[in-house]
Amino acid sequence: MVEHLTQFTDNKEFEINLPNRKEFLEDNKKNKFNKVAIFDVNGFGNINHYYGYDFGEKVLKIISLRLENRFLNSKIYYLGADIFASASSEDISKDRFIQTIKSIIWYFGYSPIEVDGFKVYIPLRVGVAINYPELLFTAEFALKQTKVVKHNLVIYDAEQHHICHPNSLSIEQDLYWEGQIIEAVRKDKFEIFAQLISNQFEKKYEILVRMKNSKGEVISPYFFINRAKKINLYSEITKKVIQKSFEYFENKNIEFSINLSISDILEKDVVDFLIQKIYEFDIGHSLTIEITESEGIDNIEEVISFIKIVKNLGVKIAIDDFGTGYSNFSYLVRLQADFIKLDGSIIQDINKTKSAKAVVEAIVFFAKKIGIKTVAEFVSSKEIYETCKELEIDYFQGYWFDEPKNVKELK
Repeated sequence: MVEHLTQFTDNKEFEINLPNRKEFLEDNKKNKFNKVAIFDVNGFGNINHYYGYDFGEKVLKIISLRLENRFLNSKIYYLGADIFASASSEDISKDRFIQTIKSIIWYFGYSPIEVDGFKVYIPLRVGVAINYPELLFTAEFALKQTKVVKHNLVIYDAEQHHICHPNSLSIEQDLYWEGQIIEAVRKDKFEIFAQLISNQFEKKYEILVRMKNSKGEVISPYFFINRAKKINLYSEITKKVIQKSFEYFENKNIEFSINLSISDILEKDVVDFLIQKIYEFDIGHSLTIEITESEGIDNIEEVISFIKIVKNLGVKIAIDDFGTGYSNFSYLVRLQADFIKLDGSIIQDINKTKSAKAVVEAIVFFAKKIGIKTVAEFVSSKEIYETCKELEIDYFQGYWFDEPKNVKELK
């Protein structure tokens, strides 16, 4: 579930309606708490830095509401900055208290908060103290230990000494990359690279995206694409690739391809942007869309509808990574594919195993029967190239021919 907040727009009116640290100490004297958990929003400074302080205050308000909704039988306190606490007495069992904390860590880690149209994930670090005389002090110490032991939950139980409960959310790494991606989107720090696809008669290019980090280093999509999907910025990257590649290939009369995932194709905003740009640059005749998907296509009718629209604009369709996973020959007919890109892992093994070669032979045979061209990816040696050529594959792509390079370096 995504929670929304739009009414908190004035910094002066911002307020978290929770008791504070002083009230916690007073309540502790009355109720004699025996369990305390302190919650810290890990990397909250990044949220303030990238989105602004008003945004951060709205996030804190939603966090307070989430905690109140989850801790129905425990009292929630706001200790200042990005620190919250929950306390309970003997009425709540230790196991139930800890289980609630674990579910909250999971919930915050996997359910984004949405503010002003942006979605952010909130990783928590939690320090817990149980049955200690100085509960708040001990819980704060447990919270500090989460950084030392690199876990997001540390529990100090007077009866069992300290227990560490790891919940592997890779907090620090995820926050670093989230920050890098947000900065790259805002400052347009994505660049397009191109890799040659050729045979002896013609050549074209596949467009690949790269990101520049805060140090100016060029980063492979391996490090940022899945994280961009997680924080709902993937479609923004797709649109930047469309814009930059169309600008580069305009009036060049060179064929090129861009990658679209099924999620891109099902995203109306992305499709509208793509079609608008095809018209604007009059580039449909040069464009191939490579459909990438590691899982089955559940929304096949919507995908077919998209393909019909772009084909009417002169665009060709390629099915990427065909030959493994959910590859399905019936897709090829229904999707009206012009090209099949044979999965690189099979091409790499084409001279190593009979089964790999047999799979390629079967795909090429079927493709020729229905008039679809084939492309061998990951052609990294002369031996692989010769075998692919022998099997009558139509096009070749890989490091033996050409390494990806910035389009500015193309001749």
